[in-house]
Amino acid sequence: MSGLLARWPAWAPRVLGLSAALWVTVPGVVRPAEPGVLGNVNLIFHEAGHVLLMWAGETVTLLGGSLTQVLVPAGCVAAFLWRRDRFSAGVVTLWLGHALAGVGAYIQDAPQRNLPLITGDPDTHDWWQLLSGWNALGAADSLGRFTLALAFVAVIAGTLLAVWDDLQERPDEP
Repeated sequence: MSGLLARWPAWAPRVLGLSAALWVTVPGVVRPAEPGVLGNVNLIFHEAGHVLLMWAGETVTLLGGSLTQVLVPAGCVAAFLWRRDRFSAGVVTLWLGHALAGVGAYIQDAPQRNLPLITGDPDTHDWWQLLSGWNALGAADSLGRFTLALAFVAVIAGTLLAVWDDLQERPDEP
């Protein structure tokens, strides 16, 4: 077995890791209303955001769920970039894209309130409350589409960032 691993190119584990990350994240970006396992991770951070920001008033508490859902993976991306670990930053950017897609779907759902909520009460839909309060419910589709577009950009950018070092020309090593 060790002979087989010794013959693998150095980049093979990274390709396998990136492939696994894409397999977990891309379906939730393409079909954000069916977010899969990673959607449950995002939900934990979403709900924690409401609790952590409830001291800041109703609007910030409502926004806090979506903000935290996106800021946690964004913070992880920043931490990996700080360490100059582009591969890990790229993989975590895929999670950021997944989180953005979930928020985009949630925003788009505000007028209809069809997505299942953990409260079971459609009147507790964060984005319905926010956009209704701002008299901007008509902007839900555009704002949701914009957020979904950001999700796709994050997936593309994350993939490129993850493979960046492997795409760089290297001098021939002796």
